[in-house]
Amino acid sequence: MLYSSILVACALPLAIAAPFCTRQSNSTVNATCDLSALSQPASTLTPPSPDLHLVLIAHGEGTQNYTCATPASVPAAIGAVAQLYNASCQAASPDVAQNNIVQAAAIGKHFFSDLTTPDFDISGLGNTKAKKIEDAPAPNASADVKWLRLQAETADSTSQVKYVYRLNTVGGVAPASCEGRAEGEVVTVPYQAQYWIYA
Repeated sequence: MLYSSILVACALPLAIAAPFCTRQSNSTVNATCDLSALSQPASTLTPPSPDLHLVLIAHGEGTQNYTCATPASVPAAIGAVAQLYNASCQAASPDVAQNNIVQAAAIGKHFFSDLTTPDFDISGLGNTKAKKIEDAPAPNASADVKWLRLQAETADSTSQVKYVYRLNTVGGVAPASCEGRAEGEVVTVPYQAQYWIYA
Protein backbone atom coordinates (compact mmCIF):
# COMPACT_ATOMS: atom_id res chain seq x y z
CA MET A 1 0.00 0.00 0.00
CA LEU A 2 1.03 3.61 -0.56
CA TYR A 3 1.07 4.60 3.10
CA SER A 4 3.12 1.61 4.14
CA SER A 5 5.77 2.15 1.48
CA ILE A 6 6.85 5.75 1.81
CA LEU A 7 6.14 8.59 4.21
CA VAL A 8 8.25 11.48 3.13
CA ALA A 9 7.59 13.72 6.10
CA CYS A 10 9.26 11.27 8.43
CA ALA A 11 12.58 11.73 6.68
CA LEU A 12 15.11 14.46 6.13
CA PRO A 13 14.29 16.77 3.23
CA LEU A 14 16.39 14.82 0.73
CA ALA A 15 15.15 11.43 1.85
CA ILE A 16 12.86 9.46 -0.38
CA ALA A 17 11.65 6.67 1.87
CA ALA A 18 10.45 6.20 5.43
CA PRO A 19 7.95 4.05 7.33
CA PHE A 20 4.75 4.92 9.16
CA CYS A 21 4.35 8.09 11.19
CA THR A 22 2.10 8.14 14.21
CA ARG A 23 0.26 11.39 14.83
CA GLN A 24 -1.01 13.31 17.82
CA SER A 25 -2.76 16.67 18.15
CA ASN A 26 -1.27 18.12 21.33
CA SER A 27 1.51 20.19 19.73
CA THR A 28 1.37 23.52 17.90
CA VAL A 29 2.97 25.02 14.82
CA ASN A 30 5.38 26.93 17.07
CA ALA A 31 7.64 23.99 17.88
CA THR A 32 11.20 24.94 18.83
CA CYS A 33 13.07 23.87 15.71
CA ASP A 34 15.69 25.76 13.74
CA LEU A 35 14.68 25.63 10.08
CA SER A 36 17.14 28.28 8.90
CA ALA A 37 19.74 25.83 7.62
CA LEU A 38 17.35 23.63 5.65
CA SER A 39 17.50 23.55 1.87
CA GLN A 40 14.81 22.24 -0.42
CA PRO A 41 15.38 19.03 -2.36
CA ALA A 42 16.70 19.69 -5.85
CA SER A 43 14.12 20.64 -8.46
CA THR A 44 13.58 23.06 -11.33
CA LEU A 45 11.25 25.22 -9.24
CA THR A 46 12.37 28.79 -8.61
CA PRO A 47 13.90 28.78 -5.11
CA PRO A 48 12.60 31.07 -2.36
CA SER A 49 14.17 34.52 -2.28
CA PRO A 50 16.61 35.38 0.54
CA ASP A 51 14.09 37.67 2.26
CA LEU A 52 11.66 34.78 2.84
CA HIS A 53 11.76 32.69 6.00
CA LEU A 54 10.80 29.02 6.24
CA VAL A 55 8.21 28.95 9.02
CA LEU A 56 6.81 25.43 8.73
CA ILE A 57 7.20 22.10 7.00
CA ALA A 58 3.84 20.37 6.96
CA HIS A 59 3.22 16.78 5.98
CA GLY A 60 0.03 16.44 3.95
CA GLU A 61 -1.84 13.16 3.71
CA GLY A 62 -5.06 12.85 1.72
CA THR A 63 -6.37 12.49 -1.82
CA GLN A 64 -5.97 14.14 -5.18
CA ASN A 65 -9.44 14.30 -6.71
CA TYR A 66 -10.54 13.90 -10.32
CA THR A 67 -13.82 13.64 -12.18
CA CYS A 68 -14.86 11.66 -15.24
CA ALA A 69 -17.19 13.48 -17.61
CA THR A 70 -17.79 10.27 -19.56
CA PRO A 71 -16.25 6.78 -19.58
CA ALA A 72 -14.36 7.79 -22.73
CA SER A 73 -12.83 10.95 -21.25
CA VAL A 74 -9.59 11.61 -19.41
CA PRO A 75 -9.90 12.33 -15.66
CA ALA A 76 -9.98 16.07 -14.94
CA ALA A 77 -8.48 17.47 -11.75
CA ILE A 78 -10.95 18.98 -9.27
CA GLY A 79 -8.61 19.71 -6.37
CA ALA A 80 -7.32 17.89 -3.33
CA VAL A 81 -8.13 17.30 0.33
CA ALA A 82 -5.50 16.56 2.97
CA GLN A 83 -4.85 16.62 6.68
CA LEU A 84 -1.72 18.54 7.62
CA TYR A 85 0.77 17.52 10.30
CA ASN A 86 3.74 19.36 11.73
CA ALA A 87 6.89 17.78 10.33
CA SER A 88 9.25 20.70 10.97
CA CYS A 89 11.24 19.20 13.83
CA GLN A 90 11.61 15.85 12.13
CA ALA A 91 12.97 17.52 8.99
CA ALA A 92 15.24 19.88 10.93
CA SER A 93 16.83 17.35 13.26
CA PRO A 94 20.01 15.65 12.02
CA ASP A 95 19.35 12.91 14.59
CA VAL A 96 16.16 11.70 12.91
CA ALA A 97 17.02 8.64 10.87
CA GLN A 98 14.99 7.64 7.83
CA ASN A 99 13.72 4.52 9.53
CA ASN A 100 12.65 6.18 12.78
CA ILE A 101 9.00 6.28 13.78
CA VAL A 102 8.19 9.89 14.58
CA GLN A 103 5.21 11.83 15.85
CA ALA A 104 3.85 14.68 13.77
CA ALA A 105 1.24 16.93 15.33
CA ALA A 106 -2.03 17.60 13.51
CA ILE A 107 -2.17 21.29 12.67
CA GLY A 108 -4.78 21.88 9.98
CA LYS A 109 -6.25 21.07 6.61
CA HIS A 110 -5.55 21.59 2.92
CA PHE A 111 -8.44 21.81 0.47
CA PHE A 112 -9.61 23.78 -2.56
CA SER A 113 -12.00 26.71 -2.11
CA ASP A 114 -12.82 26.42 -5.82
CA LEU A 115 -11.44 24.39 -8.73
CA THR A 116 -8.28 26.50 -9.01
CA THR A 117 -7.64 27.89 -5.51
CA PRO A 118 -5.68 25.77 -3.04
CA ASP A 119 -6.41 26.69 0.57
CA PHE A 120 -4.38 26.00 3.71
CA ASP A 121 -6.05 26.42 7.09
CA ILE A 122 -3.36 26.00 9.74
CA SER A 123 -3.57 26.56 13.48
CA GLY A 124 -1.13 29.26 14.51
CA LEU A 125 -0.66 30.59 10.97
CA GLY A 126 -4.19 31.36 9.81
CA ASN A 127 -5.80 30.77 6.46
CA THR A 128 -3.87 31.02 3.20
CA LYS A 129 -5.45 31.00 -0.23
CA ALA A 130 -2.95 30.53 -3.03
CA LYS A 131 -2.47 30.20 -6.76
CA LYS A 132 -0.13 27.93 -8.68
CA ILE A 133 2.63 29.84 -10.41
CA GLU A 134 5.06 27.04 -11.25
CA ASP A 135 5.29 23.26 -11.39
CA ALA A 136 7.98 20.65 -11.88
CA PRO A 137 7.86 16.90 -12.46
CA ALA A 138 8.37 14.70 -9.41
CA PRO A 139 11.39 12.36 -9.58
CA ASN A 140 8.96 9.46 -10.13
CA ALA A 141 6.62 11.38 -12.41
CA SER A 142 4.62 8.37 -13.56
CA ALA A 143 3.31 7.74 -10.03
CA ASP A 144 3.78 10.96 -8.06
CA VAL A 145 2.03 14.29 -8.64
CA LYS A 146 4.04 17.31 -9.66
CA TRP A 147 5.95 19.51 -7.27
CA LEU A 148 4.48 23.02 -7.07
CA ARG A 149 5.32 26.58 -6.20
CA LEU A 150 2.25 28.41 -4.89
CA GLN A 151 1.94 32.12 -4.24
CA ALA A 152 -0.37 33.39 -1.51
CA GLU A 153 -3.32 35.55 -2.48
CA THR A 154 -2.75 38.10 0.26
CA ALA A 155 -6.06 39.91 -0.23
CA ASP A 156 -8.00 36.73 0.56
CA SER A 157 -5.72 35.31 3.27
CA THR A 158 -5.49 35.91 7.00
CA SER A 159 -1.93 34.58 7.35
CA GLN A 160 1.44 36.20 6.66
CA VAL A 161 2.41 33.33 4.36
CA LYS A 162 3.91 34.39 1.03
CA TYR A 163 4.74 31.09 -0.72
CA VAL A 164 4.00 27.41 -0.31
CA TYR A 165 6.07 24.72 -2.04
CA ARG A 166 4.64 21.23 -2.52
CA LEU A 167 7.62 18.85 -2.51
CA ASN A 168 8.47 15.18 -1.99
CA THR A 169 5.15 14.00 -3.36
CA VAL A 170 4.08 10.37 -3.25
CA GLY A 171 1.14 9.11 -5.29
CA GLY A 172 -1.82 11.17 -6.43
CA VAL A 173 -1.49 10.70 -10.19
CA ALA A 174 -4.79 10.27 -12.01
CA PRO A 175 -5.59 7.03 -13.84
CA ALA A 176 -4.84 7.20 -17.55
CA SER A 177 -8.50 7.08 -18.58
CA CYS A 178 -12.05 6.98 -17.27
CA GLU A 179 -12.71 3.58 -18.81
CA GLY A 180 -15.07 1.62 -16.58
CA ARG A 181 -16.10 4.73 -14.65
CA ALA A 182 -19.62 6.12 -14.49
CA GLU A 183 -20.43 9.48 -16.03
CA GLY A 184 -19.63 12.19 -13.48
CA GLU A 185 -17.84 9.78 -11.14
CA VAL A 186 -15.29 11.30 -8.77
CA VAL A 187 -11.96 9.45 -8.60
CA THR A 188 -9.88 9.89 -5.43
CA VAL A 189 -6.20 8.94 -5.50
CA PRO A 190 -4.25 8.79 -2.20
CA TYR A 191 -1.20 11.03 -1.97
CA GLN A 192 1.32 12.44 0.47
CA ALA A 193 3.51 15.52 0.23
CA GLN A 194 5.62 17.96 2.15
CA TYR A 195 4.45 21.57 2.15
CA TRP A 196 7.32 24.01 2.77
CA ILE A 197 5.73 27.25 3.94
CA TYR A 198 7.48 30.63 3.75
CA ALA A 199 6.59 34.04 5.14
